[in-house]
Amino acid sequence: MIPDPVSDREALDVSRRLTPVAIDRIMVAANGGDVEDLCRLCRELPEKSHDVAHALRVRRNALLGCKWEIMPGDSQPRAKMAAEALKTALDNTGGDYGGEIGRLESFRRLPRLLSDALLPGFAAAEIVWKPGGVGFYGFRAVEQRFFTFAKSFSPRLRLRENWNGVELPHGKIIFHTMDENGPDPVRGGLIRPLAWLHCFSNLTLKDLLSFVERYGMPFVVAKIDDKARDKEGNLINSLIRNFGPNGGGIFSLNTELELLQAANNTGDVYFRLLEYVGDAVTKVILGQTASSGDSSGLSKGDAQSEVRQDILDADARSLEDTINRDLFAVWTHYNYGPDVAAPQLVIQSEAGEDTAALAAMIKTLYESGLQVADPAEISERFGLTLERRPDPAAAPQPENLQLSEKTEPASTTSPGVRAWFGPAAEELAELVNSDLPAEEFERRLKAVCSGEKFGSSDEAEREMAEAAYDALAAGAVAADRRLAKKGGKHGLRGGK
Repeated sequence: MIPDPVSDREALDVSRRLTPVAIDRIMVAANGGDVEDLCRLCRELPEKSHDVAHALRVRRNALLGCKWEIMPGDSQPRAKMAAEALKTALDNTGGDYGGEIGRLESFRRLPRLLSDALLPGFAAAEIVWKPGGVGFYGFRAVEQRFFTFAKSFSPRLRLRENWNGVELPHGKIIFHTMDENGPDPVRGGLIRPLAWLHCFSNLTLKDLLSFVERYGMPFVVAKIDDKARDKEGNLINSLIRNFGPNGGGIFSLNTELELLQAANNTGDVYFRLLEYVGDAVTKVILGQTASSGDSSGLSKGDAQSEVRQDILDADARSLEDTINRDLFAVWTHYNYGPDVAAPQLVIQSEAGEDTAALAAMIKTLYESGLQVADPAEISERFGLTLERRPDPAAAPQPENLQLSEKTEPASTTSPGVRAWFGPAAEELAELVNSDLPAEEFERRLKAVCSGEKFGSSDEAEREMAEAAYDALAAGAVAADRRLAKKGGKHGLRGGK
């Protein structure tokens, strides 16, 4: 366990009456390695600025909402065994152990502790090991104000008995840095631009409240002579106070009072400045100003994607590197030695696929003559079970016309013709599908062509004769009708 730090409560509010002079003093001290006031300001600023608090919460939640998994360091059996053992050890972390250990956070809360690095540029958590290093009791946050960088760029932990700080013990501290502005941890956070923006917005807000007090409330003026002032001045003052928060005053009859109006007496300039500063704060933390209420930006109306994707990916990769280096690698070395690849934390920060764009692309391809060959692949990408709907052209026919799969369509060839050419057709089909020697194939083909394989043609001849007779009879009947029709017309003319 790490000894008690310098103090366990913050008693100084450095953000009170924050002026440009105070900000400059805090930043100069931090540049020299004394980050105590800087870290206090990072803790207090979200309490004083609603813009900072909102944007900071969105960026943290975007990272903490990502799914994660622990993967083996390589494909070796011992690496897979180490990954499973580490998962079990991390699942059993957190809780109130009482005594010296006290209350600890679980591994699932560890990313939240380390995300405090956003403003000051660094954050730390203590690893509370179980005896022998086989597992963990849990994790405890270490306040950033207990660190000093006065001696070097490496952090030193200030303790009650050592104000200058001690080197961090190996395998005891997870130290996470943002590195937003170079390798110096004290310059890596977002507090520097946010502190100035908060200072400007705070001054602007005070000016706006003064403006509203002066021009937004009625002002009561009482003009009285000297005698009335001496006799009834106190009474008139009491009457003015009864108007509530409205301004007021008593003047003599000979006093001239003029309230000079500002050129812009609507207060728009203050509101515009506050809006500008609020947008600037959001850009600094989230990378854009679009929100879930304004879908015109990169967010597309998705609250989590208010954070730009590249910023979210960078936060995820940085957190992975820190935990893999300061926790997973140390645990693996203790329990499996240096020859086993340490498990790796993988945070799934990639943006989900735009299903609307994918559907539009599939439609465009279909209209161009192409279609998806594997519906299962599309089902997986959409997260839905999809199947191809039946083609309207292939819709089932009425019941009395529907053919079963086993029913063959009726042949239009007459029975006589089938009996005549059928044996020869069967012989040809057999020859086509056979692998006979060339001489045998030629002999049997000549036999088919000679006609000796044909069946009897008697029934076919009878059918053709009947067909010819039917055709002649039908033609004669049609001719008689035409003649009768022509004759009738001539008869009518003759009657006239």
